[in-house]
Amino acid sequence: MKKKDFFKIVLKDYKLVGAVAPSSSYAVRRIMHALKPNVKYIIEYGAGDGVVTKALLNALPADGKLVAIELQKDCAELLEKISDSRLKVINEDVITVSKKFSQLKLPRIDAIVSGIPFSFLKPEEREELISASHEALVEGGQFIGYQATPYLHRSLRKRFSKVKAIFEARNLPPYFITVAEK
Repeated sequence: MKKKDFFKIVLKDYKLVGAVAPSSSYAVRRIMHALKPNVKYIIEYGAGDGVVTKALLNALPADGKLVAIELQKDCAELLEKISDSRLKVINEDVITVSKKFSQLKLPRIDAIVSGIPFSFLKPEEREELISASHEALVEGGQFIGYQATPYLHRSLRKRFSKVKAIFEARNLPPYFITVAEK
């Protein structure tokens, strides 16, 4: 997607997109480096324009599965154009989907990668989503969140045993990448 097209989507639905520019290649590399090897089943919250989605698909084995949840309609339509049978796109609110993870028919969830701005959520929604995410992950599973504030770190520490933060300045805006392990 061209940056000007991404910017048009941001202007149209800035509360849904939560970004001002697509994730940089530096940020994507940091996210992928944080992901454990051999993950097979991933859920992505706020897949946006698919930059991270494509990197996740490149890391998945041939029999893996990626469920990308994206509320913003234009972005969901872009994700649908990614030609990969391992990808399932859901154009719905992540809070709603988190209440029915079992309906996704994944054998397990090894990782959740999130680009949604948790600071935009109401406190009770944020806690509900983090709790549902923690519960859905396998033991040793990861939650990797990337956003413009360090806000997520504190919230994840309430549920996850291991939490670390990575700062990536080469993104607009700079990202705080929080990696939590169950």
